[in-house]
Amino acid sequence: MKLNLFDSHVHSIHSHDGQSTLAEICSRALEKGVMGVCVTDHYECDIPSQQGGVGEVLREIPPLQEQYKGRLRLTRGIELAQGHLLPDTAAAILDKEEFDFVLGSVHSVSPGEDIALIDFNDPSVRVSEILDQYFQNCYEMAKWGRFDVMAHLGYPERYIWGNYRIPVNFVPYDDVIQETLRLLVSTGKGLEINTSGYRQGLGKTIPVLGIIKRYYQLGGKIVTLGSDAHQAQDVASDFDVAMDILTSIGFQYFAFYRERQPVMLKLI
Repeated sequence: MKLNLFDSHVHSIHSHDGQSTLAEICSRALEKGVMGVCVTDHYECDIPSQQGGVGEVLREIPPLQEQYKGRLRLTRGIELAQGHLLPDTAAAILDKEEFDFVLGSVHSVSPGEDIALIDFNDPSVRVSEILDQYFQNCYEMAKWGRFDVMAHLGYPERYIWGNYRIPVNFVPYDDVIQETLRLLVSTGKGLEINTSGYRQGLGKTIPVLGIIKRYYQLGGKIVTLGSDAHQAQDVASDFDVAMDILTSIGFQYFAFYRERQPVMLKLI
């Protein structure tokens, strides 16, 4: 059994797609021997209807922190998506609330259209164009930089292969991926190891092994673990696999964030 489990990517019912209350998430985390959870409900900068829950969940956290004091660390996070496209919208929430952790995401290649909703069986949809736009957006987000860790780099494969079984080749995007990783390293940003792929048909982490290795080779030291759970039962799912992957690459530590600063935990 792995120790020092901290899940830095969890959604509650205050996310548009969350299914569990924060109390249910905390209870399940304790049952699974998890030491901490960061609630990162969605804030999609280009979709106003998917922004409203963050303030609500932040107000729920303090009494639960007191209730679980000494047993479970509960931190204040946000999954901030497309912030680089609408920096004023992103700034409005970042400047209003106090977060421990800001997870930067790219979910859309066209404003308001999540890649998860694209019909990849549609002959007019070109996978290469979606991937090109996606990775370029990740690079632009890395340049913008108002986040702590980049979430699920390689997100489209979760749907292209996971749902449609269309093979995905990242080789044509090696250059932009490399430059994105260089930016993360040079600006002190972390890389999320997202384990949702194991339970959503992908069969691997997001990002894939090769991208995690490259981040390490470029000098990247800050990795967080995220289940991307939308229901309590998935908290910290497949973390044992992800932690073994990290140690096989050479990582000795992973991180969680407190007051926007990484706290390093031993991989054991």
